[in-house]
Amino acid sequence: MNIKRIIILVVLFLASNSHVFAMEDKIEKILLINANIVDVKSLKVVKKQSILIEGDKIKRITSTGRLSKVKGASVVDLKGDFVIPGLIDAHVHHATDPDGWDKLSITTERLRYLLRGGVTSVRDMGGDARALAFLKRQAEVDSIASPDIYFSIIIGGETFFSDPRTIASAKGRKPGHTAWMRAVGENADMDSIMLQAKGAGATGIKIYADVEAESLPLLASAAKKHGLKAWSHAYIGPSKPLQTVNAGVETISHASDIPAQLVDNFKEWRRENAGLERFNREDILKSESYAELFSAMRENETILDATLSVFEERKDLNEKYRLLHQLSTNMTQLAYQSGITIAAGTDAFSDLEKDTTPMIHHELKLLVDKVGMTPLEAIQAATLNAAKVIGIEDSTGSVDVGKKANLVVLSGDPEKNIENSTSISQVIKNGRFIFIGDDPQLPFSSSRELNGTVWLSGQIGNYPSTLTLAGESLESQMHQAMKNIGQVLQGENLSFEDVVKCTLMLANIDDWSGANKVYVQYFDGKMPARSAFASSGLALDAKVEVECIASRSAN
Repeated sequence: MNIKRIIILVVLFLASNSHVFAMEDKIEKILLINANIVDVKSLKVVKKQSILIEGDKIKRITSTGRLSKVKGASVVDLKGDFVIPGLIDAHVHHATDPDGWDKLSITTERLRYLLRGGVTSVRDMGGDARALAFLKRQAEVDSIASPDIYFSIIIGGETFFSDPRTIASAKGRKPGHTAWMRAVGENADMDSIMLQAKGAGATGIKIYADVEAESLPLLASAAKKHGLKAWSHAYIGPSKPLQTVNAGVETISHASDIPAQLVDNFKEWRRENAGLERFNREDILKSESYAELFSAMRENETILDATLSVFEERKDLNEKYRLLHQLSTNMTQLAYQSGITIAAGTDAFSDLEKDTTPMIHHELKLLVDKVGMTPLEAIQAATLNAAKVIGIEDSTGSVDVGKKANLVVLSGDPEKNIENSTSISQVIKNGRFIFIGDDPQLPFSSSRELNGTVWLSGQIGNYPSTLTLAGESLESQMHQAMKNIGQVLQGENLSFEDVVKCTLMLANIDDWSGANKVYVQYFDGKMPARSAFASSGLALDAKVEVECIASRSAN
């Protein structure tokens, strides 16, 4: 095929598909008005504000009295609801065993649950990088309903990699000798380790266990040299927490392990259930015992990822976990009182079965009730501070002009009661409203299933969880209606490929051609069966409504 013919074909393709590219190039504008913004920098609530979103970024913030409409923007009146930055869980685990208990279908369900619960970013602290990189890419381009994912590789001594979790995460490879599960010794090639970590898609390294003290500064320095974050457990043994902090790591995890600074046999007790009888527990809890450590953390700006929830959850297992729970709370209190920056992480593997909202909300409650933070300080821990841990504070973590439009709208005032963090009205990620589940006030479900066939309720072009249409044009409303269908399908672990029948309802039958141009963009291959008719009126005076049926055996 000659060059001239290729050029002609490309031109014909672009001409016949110009509506696709025109829509992609068009930046959607949304104006949120009458919002009470939680400023996590000043720890204040700024009332009656307008937030202009263009594409996936915050373009402008000012008082609603000065900005209540913008040409070409859809206006969503929040009526005094509270806007916080999208929450960040700074310590999660996915894809530890991608062929087992956290296989892809379970993980994508959990990620969707996190996003619907207001979590727009997570720091994953070690799993199979092959699976995590796949999920990270899907989340980044919004192919799945998921928080953005930033993950670590795990670094330890050779003795650590007999842990069965590492065997599952390195399946097909030898634990300790993969890009994402790396054993280090005195002769390790640090530059090579970091380059391979970057190639695997990691954001940072996690120094886990059994690493010698002399290797710590080499690891931290090499990570920073290659643009990776340097993260570590508070105790990695045989090194003490102070050695880890002075080596230059940026975040330490697990406040419960800070007493390793004092307890010589901490590893044996922590990992092997040896006793602490010879050590006075009262001495462990004295703040002056950690003065040097906390001073070093302040000087180095080391952030503490406290992980209170995981130890509270396990406190009834045995005496060791009861003490770990106590240490976790008390050490976080001491760190907070000493001026250490605290980030909110849960160390959660899964909270789907017992909680109606992600565990990060419970972590916030513990930071307030047990540690003594104010509600806004707790929210800061799960937004700006967690963003600093990951290294994304320039693009997210606060409601600021130029940052990503990752926002959570709350109906209750979080400053008055931290439990109002769960009163979620809307979730916005990358400037898009997220479907957060059925509204109990509506007399219908978004979908119902029988024998593998899923019936979807009709969708108009409103932003999810609002009564605002996405623009006035047929094209913009049709796109939003199809996006709404896509989000409901995702919630059923289905896609447009599984749709077998649709019905198109138009306020004006003359719009059939325009609606059809948008409709066909959402299907590849064999098109669903379809009906279309004009209606005398649709909800919210919408121009179009689309109803679909999907089948789990469609392919």
